[in-house]
Amino acid sequence: MGYIIVSLIIIVGLIAGLVYTIYQLNLMKSYYDYQTNQLKDLNTRYDTESQATTERLKELKDIAYTSATTSIWNIDYFLEKSQSMLAKFPQSNFTLLAFNILNIGKINQLYGPTKGDNAVYFTAQALRKETTGQIYAQVYSNLFCVLFKDASEDAVVSFITSLTDRLSHYDENVTIYPAFGAYQITDHSMKILEMIDHANLAVQFVKEQDDCNYRFFTEELNEQFLTNKHMSEEMEQALENNKFVMFLQPMIDLRSYRIVSAEALVRWDYPGKGILSPYAFLPLFESTSLIQKLDYYMWEEGCKTIRRWIDNKMDPIPITLNVSPSILQNSKFVDYLVALMDRYLIQRDLIILEIPERALINITPQLSDIINRLHNEGFILCIDNFGSRNSSLNLLKDYPIDRVKLDRTFLAKNAESPEGLTILRYLIAMAKELDFTVITEGVETQEQVNFLLELGCDIGQGYHFSKPVDLRTFDQMNKTMVNTLYRPDEYYPTFEDFERDLDLVVNMIRSREVAQQS
Repeated sequence: MGYIIVSLIIIVGLIAGLVYTIYQLNLMKSYYDYQTNQLKDLNTRYDTESQATTERLKELKDIAYTSATTSIWNIDYFLEKSQSMLAKFPQSNFTLLAFNILNIGKINQLYGPTKGDNAVYFTAQALRKETTGQIYAQVYSNLFCVLFKDASEDAVVSFITSLTDRLSHYDENVTIYPAFGAYQITDHSMKILEMIDHANLAVQFVKEQDDCNYRFFTEELNEQFLTNKHMSEEMEQALENNKFVMFLQPMIDLRSYRIVSAEALVRWDYPGKGILSPYAFLPLFESTSLIQKLDYYMWEEGCKTIRRWIDNKMDPIPITLNVSPSILQNSKFVDYLVALMDRYLIQRDLIILEIPERALINITPQLSDIINRLHNEGFILCIDNFGSRNSSLNLLKDYPIDRVKLDRTFLAKNAESPEGLTILRYLIAMAKELDFTVITEGVETQEQVNFLLELGCDIGQGYHFSKPVDLRTFDQMNKTMVNTLYRPDEYYPTFEDFERDLDLVVNMIRSREVAQQS
């Protein structure tokens, strides 16, 4: 009996132990499952957050690589991707194309900065649509770049042509003139920024009036750039050292054959080379801010000359001073000119301001105010190169202009055909009808003098009379030039001559009648 009880106790204990063990195992399994589920949740959460972080980083990177103004890639993107591409394909040929909106300054000036920003944005979107796999970006505010891999020169030119055509559809009132420069990469180790500089250098040699709107970088261009850079530094120093000399070209009254005014023309007294013509340096001046300094310099030289004539008891004649188109963008030059005249105590009518017609093609309200103010200040205003463009009639009608100067090429071209002569005749007649003084430059023959006198032209200027001369020579010429120095082959009487002769005849008849009566 006792044995049975002991056996039952042992069995019960074993069952209890087994149950406890199973219970513990279940607890452990539940804990393990819990931990496993927690770990899975953590992994899931980690994967989700990791993916979100990756996407966020990509989003941030895209933001960092995107231009805020045009929504296309920026310079950081272009530098990184281009460098990677060049390293990945060391044996491939690459071409870096740079371009800008050549007339963005005019767009801003004529239509305001908002219109300019719109033009830049439109250009960026046109570039994005035109590219097919190339790396491209807006590297600066008005400079865009494209990297071509294994593209021929013809392919690059085709891209330029296509993009130019796309840009031509921007606005019917606003034209975008893109200028392109291409650099064919020969050294993959060169920094991308240096490559951009080379392409951009070629861009600088494209002018708005050129038929071709692209240039490929060459060593000759680079040498020319370095020469221009050196000359720019020399020009600034030459201005400070008064190495620029004012020459005067006489302007002749075609009826009296006297010098009635003179145009101030600049020459450079270059050490070792002598006197340089403006054709050697003026285009470079006009492409930099130095043109304003040169204008100011020449204006003061003109005032000094008139002051010297007055101080030496010489009859002063008006001097024509050129006004560069770029200087007309800011009215401050009028204050400078007025202060200059006051400083030298010179009458306003002794200065004739010659404004090139191309500067007046698109008259802004600001430019209109400048022209009116110059007129109100008492300056004589003359349109230079008159007739070379299509804006002549409106300029004569709408603005207080006193004189017009016919472009030298206009005379040469139109004097060769009956149709051209008709155009020239009516252009002069129209100007005279509106009471303008008409000047013709480029007069080279006596036949032209006779012809212009017949048409009613007032003043002639050209090598037939005199080339531009230094001040000493001009003073001597002005003293010795008399009415008989030049005479036309035929005499064309004017109404004033007829009235004068008629008065003489009437007086003679009256004198004779008085004598007979006495």
